Amino acid sequence: MTAIGEMALAATVAALVAAFFRHRARPLPAYGWIALAALAAAELLMFRGIEPVATYFTPIAWTAYIFVADAAVFAIRGKSRGHDARLDFARVALLSIPLWLIFEAYNLRLANWTYVGLSVSLPARVFGYAWSFATITPAIFVTADLIESFGWWDRPARPVLLSAMVRKISMALGAILLASPLLLPRPAASYLFGCVWLGFIFLLDPVNFRLGLPSLAGDLAEGRRGRLFSLLVAGWVCGWLWEFWNYWAAAKWHYIFPIWQDKKIFEMPIPGYFGFLPFALECFVMYVFAAWLLGWIKPARSPHRQREDRAALADKPGMAPPPKPTRIHTSCFGVVTVALFAVTVTLLFPLRARAAGLELPAAAKQGLDLLYSGQTEEAIALFQQVQKNAPDQPTGYFLEAGARWWQIYCEACEFKWNMIDAWKGTRNADDVAYFALTDKTIQLAEARIASGDSAEMELWAGMGWMLRARLLALLDVRRGAAQAAVKARSHLLRCLALDPQMYDAYAGLGLYNYYVDTLSGIAKVLRFFMGIPGGDKQDGIRQLRIAMEKGVLARVESRYYLAKNLRNYELDYAGSIELTTPLVADYPRNPFFRLLLGDDQAKLGHREPAAANLHAADEIAVANPVCAQRIRSVATQELSVLTAKPGQ
Repeated sequence: MTAIGEMALAATVAALVAAFFRHRARPLPAYGWIALAALAAAELLMFRGIEPVATYFTPIAWTAYIFVADAAVFAIRGKSRGHDARLDFARVALLSIPLWLIFEAYNLRLANWTYVGLSVSLPARVFGYAWSFATITPAIFVTADLIESFGWWDRPARPVLLSAMVRKISMALGAILLASPLLLPRPAASYLFGCVWLGFIFLLDPVNFRLGLPSLAGDLAEGRRGRLFSLLVAGWVCGWLWEFWNYWAAAKWHYIFPIWQDKKIFEMPIPGYFGFLPFALECFVMYVFAAWLLGWIKPARSPHRQREDRAALADKPGMAPPPKPTRIHTSCFGVVTVALFAVTVTLLFPLRARAAGLELPAAAKQGLDLLYSGQTEEAIALFQQVQKNAPDQPTGYFLEAGARWWQIYCEACEFKWNMIDAWKGTRNADDVAYFALTDKTIQLAEARIASGDSAEMELWAGMGWMLRARLLALLDVRRGAAQAAVKARSHLLRCLALDPQMYDAYAGLGLYNYYVDTLSGIAKVLRFFMGIPGGDKQDGIRQLRIAMEKGVLARVESRYYLAKNLRNYELDYAGSIELTTPLVADYPRNPFFRLLLGDDQAKLGHREPAAANLHAADEIAVANPVCAQRIRSVATQELSVLTAKPGQ
């Protein structure tokens, strides 16, 4: 599919270059040649992985392109935005940042894309985001200028007038489209990105027309097609350039919306390319309206006054009457709207991937049962056998890493803040083996994804990154843990997009959303710039419940971690007991389940059952001597608190 994208881009660029040479009236100015050289140099440095160009390649490439395209406009027209209206051009770039942040705000709900590869400091990250966002609207506008300079739509056409009622219906429709993703449940909202790409056009263009500002409706009423068609073509051109440059960049957009993930050209699923056309129109109508609010654009004469001027001109002797306008009334607009909605539904919903769920080999299921029964070494032996049977599959490596996590967790457990948990670990030799297994899981899964995307491989990749994030968080490597968790989230969202019945993916997403929502206040404010999207406790709890009820791989761990979260953060000890009691019933020889249940019972003053569970945990034979000592220590400490007399 990459080859198809390269051919489409080559054809698009070739058409632009040919049109440029056909209409060029003067040499390309010096700044155009400098920008072209800078673009070529950035490409070379990016492919060689040389920093900081590799990370900042996207804004570098687009900045260079904007100056190249602007220079081409000057070579044709003798004037251009960058050459003759630099203040206005700077305003376009400046306003591009908050306008794009509107779409970023929607993405917090839709989860249609994320960012990967941003392993830089916070100030550098903020700078990179701002620079990238500042190039979006200028790129669309200068490309539209270039296309319009070719004169393809200079000939006046029959005016098209939208009735007042159509404009009112358009604004109402735009408001509905923009509100729908915010009001509907998140699973449904993730399919409504088309509403966001169309909503601002329907809402704001009639407003701009009414205010006497530049508008698409005003152009149609005057019989001008140049701006409309040039913007549409600009969206097409910029879309291919965006995805080509984004694909090779070290830091880039990663698209995770829930359709066509197995049919990608570069990073973008095929339907996404058609979204660039209305996006270009949105950039125009949103900029005009925002610039008017800031006082940067002044209203022209009202549409009513313009019609009077045309009528007066037609009454002059010797003047040909203007062409009779085509009027768009409510019925016609309604037919177009219904057709547009039908096409959207046809494209999006029937094409979801066939659900299959996760299937584990028998040895893996047996190993999981042994692991949760407290027989970690026996479980690891089975997981290693799974690796031998399928060395090119990530399953066995992930399962062994998960088993080794319980050993690491046990050795880090302590009685602190009147609770038993692993709060902070120290580096040791076991970490090397653990990270080697998580890395092997990720590498195998992502290699399979590169050759052919699938929900199962997305699940293994996401869960592999989640295991890596888990140990990094325990070691207090916060930035590394956040980066690994964000990558895990991206893979797991794609997994569910491809197969909604991959319920185990909800385990990783639930932990991610819950823990992100427990960040400190300042971290929550900065998490966008830290590259940490999402975060919702209640959504995390819901997702963990789905995984514990319907999952295959993470059913037990989802229940355990949900119980811990209810205890640690919600202080809901009764809820934690309700979740932990079945774990103890199913796996009475698991010391962690006993400790958690005893801890919860102690918090509620249920001394006898609490003491019974703590003693039972202490008496369970554990092969790892360090782990056995930890369990004995924390059980003894809590028992001493439990049996202490009040006031002691």
